[in-house]
Amino acid sequence: MRALWLQLSALRGRFAGHAASAVAISAVQQLVGFVRHALIAAFFGLSREFDGYLVVYAVAAMFIFNLSLIYDTTAVSRLVQIRERDGDTAFWRTSNRMLLQSVVGGALCAIAILLLLWLTIPIVTAGFTDSERGLVENVAKFFVPWIAVIIPFYAVSAHLKALWQFQWVFGAELAAMIISIGVLVANHQHISDLPIAYGCGYAGALVLLLLKRGIRRPGTAAKPHDLLRGMFQQYLAIQIGNATGLADRFFQSYVVPGGISALGYSSLIVNSLSSLLTFREIYVVPLASHSGREARLERIVQGMVFISIPCMAFLVVHAERIVELLLQRGAFTSEATAVTSAVLRIHAFSLIFSTIVAPLERMFQVLDRLALTQIRYGVSFIATIVFSYVFIFHLGMDIRGVASAWLCNSIVVFVIVIALLRHCSIVLRWRGIALGAALATGITAVAGAVSFVAAAFAAGLAGLVLGAIAYGAVMGAGYLVIRRRLLGILG
Repeated sequence: MRALWLQLSALRGRFAGHAASAVAISAVQQLVGFVRHALIAAFFGLSREFDGYLVVYAVAAMFIFNLSLIYDTTAVSRLVQIRERDGDTAFWRTSNRMLLQSVVGGALCAIAILLLLWLTIPIVTAGFTDSERGLVENVAKFFVPWIAVIIPFYAVSAHLKALWQFQWVFGAELAAMIISIGVLVANHQHISDLPIAYGCGYAGALVLLLLKRGIRRPGTAAKPHDLLRGMFQQYLAIQIGNATGLADRFFQSYVVPGGISALGYSSLIVNSLSSLLTFREIYVVPLASHSGREARLERIVQGMVFISIPCMAFLVVHAERIVELLLQRGAFTSEATAVTSAVLRIHAFSLIFSTIVAPLERMFQVLDRLALTQIRYGVSFIATIVFSYVFIFHLGMDIRGVASAWLCNSIVVFVIVIALLRHCSIVLRWRGIALGAALATGITAVAGAVSFVAAAFAAGLAGLVLGAIAYGAVMGAGYLVIRRRLLGILG
């Protein structure tokens, strides 16, 4: 019993250290990422050209870029288990096979994106004109190099994450951002230059990770495990999620020109914060170990509650100032700021649910309950159609309707995931989590009011800084009062 306690304590300390490192590196990544997107906003603004790019990106994300999720869950967790159970030799043989398969898969996916777009373009561009559809088809060709290199990048990243080498993966992602910024600054005459810049960034990052990973031929002492079958099964399981994405894009195609761009910039801000708050999903590794899994999951959720609620409220209170500071320059006008900040205020509320639900739904992959993932995506698909129809077509709320549908959908998904986890006998003490959420909400409400008043004393960046200082001071004082509860979460 004492040995088990010591093992759990060591794992907890190890996770806390990697989580702190992940947050620090992710903060730098988000800063560099915002610089890149500020340049994109300045170069392309809210335009139909950028709308077209986002349409192609959405299709690639639904069918190809979502492979990052599969590598981060199925591949990483199973590599960890193979190494613990069968040793380094089996681990390396399995990883080598996975890398070879990813190179072939990257080439196939690069070709497949053109076919996938041809099949889906009647849906995702239903509200576009013929000339606008032609723009979308032209941009798609420039995604090919990007897709060809990003699949091997996922495979090498999974290898290093399984070895707890998260800092190298995050560093490579940061390098990809910096390289893409340099390429984009040098060449940004057309929207097609954007996927080219991303492709160059990930090509450079892949080289860095390959140098770190190295090449090891472990011989024939151990048979390699076949990860491809499990990854393919999960990929098929989440394809109903692509139906949700297609439905969402169908409704988005009917918003005003530039509206998809505004939704994209809002998603950038919210998703960047969500990625930061979920520690880049490094919790998949400790959750892959069975001992003490439920207790770790509960503490992760409690911690995310106390972080996500203040972040959400700050976005809502200072949405316009944030968008103005990050994006308003060049082709991104003050009118674009007003539109994007209105969407951001609605979308920000979904940050709470998306942050908390992330580790919960990853348990389906860890437990190998892929059928439950299909149910989760099925419910999301139905909710997307119902809410989007009501808010966009029936109520005529345009892009605000899309953001409202996103929020309602995230709430429904949150509820269904909790119910499905109970079916898996994963029962968390939600009364305690709800009490923590109530405490965080009360402190946040006071902090938001004080911050709003403080920000009114100055304009622009100065006002945002004053608001942030006041917000941080009140939140810090409030959390100091409940520090014993917070220390209990930290362990």
